[in-house]
Amino acid sequence: MITAIGCVLLLLAGAGSASAQDLRVGARAGVNVATVTVEPDEGGVAFDARTGLVAGVFATWRALSWLEVQPEVLYTSKGAALEQEGIDAQLVLDYVEVPLLARISKRMPRVTVYAAAGPALAWRLGAKSRIVFSGATEEIDLAEDVEPFDLGIAAGGGVEAGRFVLDARYTLGLRDIDADKSDAVTIKTRAFSLSAGIRF
Repeated sequence: MITAIGCVLLLLAGAGSASAQDLRVGARAGVNVATVTVEPDEGGVAFDARTGLVAGVFATWRALSWLEVQPEVLYTSKGAALEQEGIDAQLVLDYVEVPLLARISKRMPRVTVYAAAGPALAWRLGAKSRIVFSGATEEIDLAEDVEPFDLGIAAGGGVEAGRFVLDARYTLGLRDIDADKSDAVTIKTRAFSLSAGIRF
């Protein structure tokens, strides 16, 4: 968590020459629709999407006349779901995620639209399985089975109307988060996020 915040503070320090009106901060919250991919998929198991919370803060400043930089610090809940024969199972993966986005905006009469992309660094807060069977819920800690760090690529866009922001993005995990490297199986995260925010 300290490392994540340190990354953003370091980036903000580089914006010291920017004028006050070029630096804007805000907060946003919304939902993740997340799953994982497993390769090779020898068992033929098809994971369903799991819905989780995404929320945090962001800062935007103009680096060039056509380019903005937007670092963020987010709490994001990812994972996957699986329902078979009356058993509802979920893989719950909670992270502090730091997207470092490059952003291109276009101002229109009433709104500003933008596209953004960049790396997303994530530190695991927790990992567990949650199984619901016959009305009972069982949770198992999987922290030792999931890598403590993930790296992805985030890309998406949004609309700004005054102080209000609507953002949609897809984050593609690049690292194998399975801590067991004794086999050829790799597990990677995927998440589509939709959030609303406000600039202060």
